[in-house]
Amino acid sequence: MIKFKLLIFLPCVMFGTILSISSASWFAAWIGLEINLMSIAPILINKMTYQSVEATIKYFLTQAIASTIFIFSAMTLSFSQFMALNDFMLNTFMLLAILTKAGVAPLHFWFPQVMECSEWFQCFIILTWQKIAPFILLSFMKLSLIWWFIVSSALMGALGAINQSNFKLILTYSSIIHSSWMLTLIIITENMWWVYFLSYSFLTTSIIYLNFLFKLNKLSDLFNLNMSSNLKIILLINFLSVAGLPPFLGFMIKFMSMALILNSLSIPIFIPLILMTSSFLSFYFYLRMIYSSLFISSSKNFIMAPMNLFNSSTMQFTTFVAVSILGNSFMPLMVWLI
Repeated sequence: MIKFKLLIFLPCVMFGTILSISSASWFAAWIGLEINLMSIAPILINKMTYQSVEATIKYFLTQAIASTIFIFSAMTLSFSQFMALNDFMLNTFMLLAILTKAGVAPLHFWFPQVMECSEWFQCFIILTWQKIAPFILLSFMKLSLIWWFIVSSALMGALGAINQSNFKLILTYSSIIHSSWMLTLIIITENMWWVYFLSYSFLTTSIIYLNFLFKLNKLSDLFNLNMSSNLKIILLINFLSVAGLPPFLGFMIKFMSMALILNSLSIPIFIPLILMTSSFLSFYFYLRMIYSSLFISSSKNFIMAPMNLFNSSTMQFTTFVAVSILGNSFMPLMVWLI
């Protein structure tokens, strides 16, 4: 039944996003957003449990209200030349609606609650695919107030994750931090935004797959994680990449993004300082995960025991790590192609 729902509604979710980002009018973009919203609701209700229903209702109501504000502001803006209306206020309402859909701070009130009640596959969709349409639509808007949202996302995302022990909430606040980077890049160039987004999606997928594979939900689950020492090293490399430590993929995308931001005359000087501060703070809570998995685990001995590389789960996990390391080699090619 679950696979049947995915087969029916997942293509509709993708179609809605593609329609939104390729539309030539705000009305067509709104239709795409509505198709996306109506299609993802059945996917969020994976099982008829209290948590899945709660997550779906919170997500649907928030997105529906944001969509209503968006289409009302867009339609009113189209008639503003015939009426004495404040264009700045209408553009602000449109901006707030799209930022709410993207889960950008301080409009992220729904984000942690929905993520905490969702399963890992639903979390993957919300953290990756559902980011595309709002951010692309932002590139067509007047972003005069966007700096406040960049600052709040960078700081609130970093501070919100420090005391979290739930992996889903850690990923949520990490996503808010990445949103501050992507908001900055979408102002400069959409090409580099795509490079950053694809790299972010890959790193997020690797962490979600790790949590799904080992059934990790809280930080305390790492204490009792029994695995071979070789697999622990792979786990360490994966965490270091997501944390943004050189020479891994997570560091490279931020290094290239920061170089682009510093060379842009349209970005205020305090923005790169705040982005770097949030990155250092985010490194702290990933360092906690590394420490928990390597040094407080209940594995008896840290012996380099042979690992079965032909195991399906191990091969998939190792592939994520290999791409994370070798991805730096392909980063200039990605920038050139996009």
